[in-house]
Amino acid sequence: MEKKYQIVLMILFFIFLTFLSFLFSPFFHIRDFVFHSRNEINKNELRTNINQFYGDNLLFLNEDDLRSSLLKHNLISSVQIEKAFPSTVHVVIEERRAVAWLKNNNNKLIFSADGIILNEKSLDTELKSPQIEGFPYYFKQKKIVLPSVTEDMLKVLNDLEAEFLAKINKILFQNNVYKLYLKSGIGVNFGRNEQLAEKFAILNSILDNNQETEIDYINLQVVKHPVVKFK
Repeated sequence: MEKKYQIVLMILFFIFLTFLSFLFSPFFHIRDFVFHSRNEINKNELRTNINQFYGDNLLFLNEDDLRSSLLKHNLISSVQIEKAFPSTVHVVIEERRAVAWLKNNNNKLIFSADGIILNEKSLDTELKSPQIEGFPYYFKQKKIVLPSVTEDMLKVLNDLEAEFLAKINKILFQNNVYKLYLKSGIGVNFGRNEQLAEKFAILNSILDNNQETEIDYINLQVVKHPVVKFK
């Protein structure tokens, strides 16, 4: 009887060792990363952020370490990680978006809604985001720090459709009032830092409904009573 138990235990032990050997075998070593995002990601730009994870066992991948490494890239704002056995990691990326730029040292400094500097271009470069002016600012590491009054405006700009955002040439903040200048030459009095989302929705509607008409000036200080002056 004891001999039978010994044989059973040996078989179980052998199965256990085989199972462990399989778990730690190259079969589960990470061989590929697949990135998913709204815009096509250049995998080569992320090479330094993921190289250290190639060859790691997918079963025991430290997702927090991988996430932290990817978030060091200035274009990435959030990361979701999904394992696809036996050897692939799918990474869902939310990218930072260029919402505005400001003039600094005769260059255009492009940044996201949370102030992360995304790029720097010469002044003659055409951009699809507006210039902001009238705010004090300073730099902290790779970030532009702006007054808290800008938070609402930058958040709304981040939510605008790209085509609409590209129509705005400059946003000026003066005497606690926003003034917008569109690339078409239209001036817009946006008033104070309130109901910004509603004001942009009204502005978009006015522009869509008057594509065949020349507009000179728009006043959106009072949301319920927008004023449009035609040429």
